[in-house]
Amino acid sequence: MRKTRKSRTDHSATTDIVSQLECAIRYPQATLIGALVGGLVPWFARTLAHVQLPAAWSAGNHGLALAMLVVVIGCAIFSGLTVYKFGKATFGDDRKALGFTLALEGVMVVSTGATSAVALAVLILINALSNGSNIAMARQATCKKREAAARAAATRRSRTAPRTQPSRTSIPVVEMPAAAPRRAPRKVPTVRWSPAMSDDVIDAVVVSETKLLA
Repeated sequence: MRKTRKSRTDHSATTDIVSQLECAIRYPQATLIGALVGGLVPWFARTLAHVQLPAAWSAGNHGLALAMLVVVIGCAIFSGLTVYKFGKATFGDDRKALGFTLALEGVMVVSTGATSAVALAVLILINALSNGSNIAMARQATCKKREAAARAAATRRSRTAPRTQPSRTSIPVVEMPAAAPRRAPRKVPTVRWSPAMSDDVIDAVVVSETKLLA
């Protein structure tokens, strides 16, 4: 199985300076780390090149002087690459970026006095801004990946979660009272008319009226 190596994209040479500065402001912790690490390197190079290296060479300690020279070259390479990317993002031209880098690094190392101090200040500022914004942009990319992973996980959980059916409201069943049993119709006795009954009724009526008059 072949392992593919994913190269980290360097946005410091392609992202404009204003965007780098805005990103650096949004992530002050990352910017502070980059500024501390990147800003010290030019100061190390100037101090060794102008003070300690000549003193060691004058004292006859050539081995220490050569070691200091190697350190100065390393600091110049580190700072030079940062300044070159800054110049490329600023000017948009490789030749201008190279000339800008050689001018600043050369003036800082070779010259003395005010020109060297100004070149040192500019190099410290560029290294602080470029390295700080580079770390800040990497931090921003990491935060975006975490947010995207969190959204994807939430989407997967919502899709795999069992869907609960809405409970139907039960309709109360009203029990109707049982119907009363029907009673059989009562039979009314039929009275048959007879002349004898009419005489009895008339006599009863006469008797009752006589009692009332008495």
